[in-house]
Amino acid sequence: MNASPRVLLRLGVRSLLVHKLRSVLSILGVVFGVAAVTAVSAVGEGARREAVAQIGSLGIDTLTVRARPAAGAVSTPGAAAPIGLRLREAEAVQAVVPNLVATAPVREASLPAEAGGRATDAAVVGTTAAYRDAARLRLSAGRFLTDLDVEDRKRVAVLGASIANTLFPFEAPVGQRLALGGDWYDVVGVVEGRAVSRARTGPIRSRDVNRAVFVPLAALDRGSGRADGVDEIVLRIDDSERVGASAEVARRVVERTTGGAPIDVIVPREILRQKERTQRIFNVVTGAIAAISLLVGGIGIMNIMLASVAERTREVGIRRAVGAARRDIAAQFLVESSLLTSAGGVIGAVLGVAGSMAIQALAGWPTALSPGMLLAGLVVALAVGIGFGFYPAWHAAHLEPMEALRSE
Repeated sequence: MNASPRVLLRLGVRSLLVHKLRSVLSILGVVFGVAAVTAVSAVGEGARREAVAQIGSLGIDTLTVRARPAAGAVSTPGAAAPIGLRLREAEAVQAVVPNLVATAPVREASLPAEAGGRATDAAVVGTTAAYRDAARLRLSAGRFLTDLDVEDRKRVAVLGASIANTLFPFEAPVGQRLALGGDWYDVVGVVEGRAVSRARTGPIRSRDVNRAVFVPLAALDRGSGRADGVDEIVLRIDDSERVGASAEVARRVVERTTGGAPIDVIVPREILRQKERTQRIFNVVTGAIAAISLLVGGIGIMNIMLASVAERTREVGIRRAVGAARRDIAAQFLVESSLLTSAGGVIGAVLGVAGSMAIQALAGWPTALSPGMLLAGLVVALAVGIGFGFYPAWHAAHLEPMEALRSE
């Protein structure tokens, strides 16, 4: 007499419901293991996507040379920054570094921006026409800076999308005038809005172009005493695979021309690789912890199933006596153990999703659920049920009918 899958499923559910508390306690290890994998994978995936978004805003084929602040230096608002990089370093880099698409020196300042009775703080970026290509800027209106603007020190400005909406909410910004730190500039263009991830402390510092105002490099030098000083040099390489080699050349060139001044060469591609390596280590550790939880849960389920076989020895004998085959007995107990771990996997996945949402809400960490990871957790839970339920099922299937019937 071969039992159908539907019959086996009904028998398994009925048997587990007879001992509800025991069934629930036996799957706690599986629940916690799957929940841990789901929650931590959501946090890891969220961090990976945020890093990729940051790298995307910087450009995987770009690198940035920045002057490192001197140890113990105190920044005073309005004071000129110490000169670490100069225009001649940018020129030397452009002349020596291979595979360059664009090179743009950058000078930064935080200044109040005013227009039409409205005011806001703006990150003013003094740069050259090449910055558009180096940073992949797109314009929604007007034009970007030109070489002639830089050479003639023209008072022109290109606004970020947020600054433009704040200062000119009811009119087209191009053709208007605004004041930056008391100096008047003509607006000649507006940069297309760009999605920017939330600011977060780390090695990747992306510029929020939406809050930036771009002006000719020399125009930002008014009264600062920094005629030749720049804060950073942005370079774009023609092939992302060559960024590492180009970064090393840029480092050597700048160190030689500055006489060994402290600098940082930020390579977004390498930062992303390092972050991915760290994430893999984190995932291995988390997976090991989850595996231990699943192992403990599997041993608990094996113990419960062996106890269930012992309690139902007479039932097994009766079924064998009326014609049930050994494979039917084994299938019945395998179905029960699989139901236990599958239920644990589903509960664990739900708790993991809830945990990841709580982490995002309370800690502010970005999370992203991976359907593949959820499916993997459920498959592993089912595999634990089959693996650890195999011996109890085999033991039940090999009970001799007469000995089982004589059991009390």
